[in-house]
Amino acid sequence: MLYLTAYNTLFASLWVSVFIRAVHQARHGKIALFATTEPQARWIQTASLIEVLHAAFGIIKSPVSTTALQVVTRVIQVWMVWYSFPQTTATSHAYLALLLAWSVADTIRYLYLAFNMHGKAPRGLVWLRYTMFYPLYPIGIGAEWWLLYRTIAPGSQISPMIPPIFYFCLMLYVPGSYVMYTYMIKQRRKTLGAMHKAQ
Repeated sequence: MLYLTAYNTLFASLWVSVFIRAVHQARHGKIALFATTEPQARWIQTASLIEVLHAAFGIIKSPVSTTALQVVTRVIQVWMVWYSFPQTTATSHAYLALLLAWSVADTIRYLYLAFNMHGKAPRGLVWLRYTMFYPLYPIGIGAEWWLLYRTIAPGSQISPMIPPIFYFCLMLYVPGSYVMYTYMIKQRRKTLGAMHKAQ
């Protein structure tokens, strides 16, 4: 319990710092924003791969499939898109949209998990956790999809294998998004329903 509390508190703090830096750097232009935020966000997201192990070994109660789906798609995004094709990522407004969506969603999520480890998550935080995904998931997923799509043309100049692989990844967003969104809707109904009954 102590480990997970520390882990969730640390990652909430890291995503808060990404959000603050993104908001501050946005006024300096897209290139400056990307240069100052991308490495930090990429490594935070990469480090979150450990959450798949948390789920696999039963350290957390989340299903392995949904945990892996969310974490792995983000890791693919930061390495195959951001890192490999910085020129297409840095020049798109979708990068800022994605950064803000991720940082807000994950700050809320990690804070909720940290408090919930002790059964003391504030009602407002519970509501945010199970409501903010409604706007944040479509923004994040849409931005991920667009940034990946923008890499296809430059990717084709590197290898003819890249476009079909990336098109396949784009198609996977349809069922993957449905699974993630409907899972959160069910969790919202279950959690907020129980909270209302407890009043």
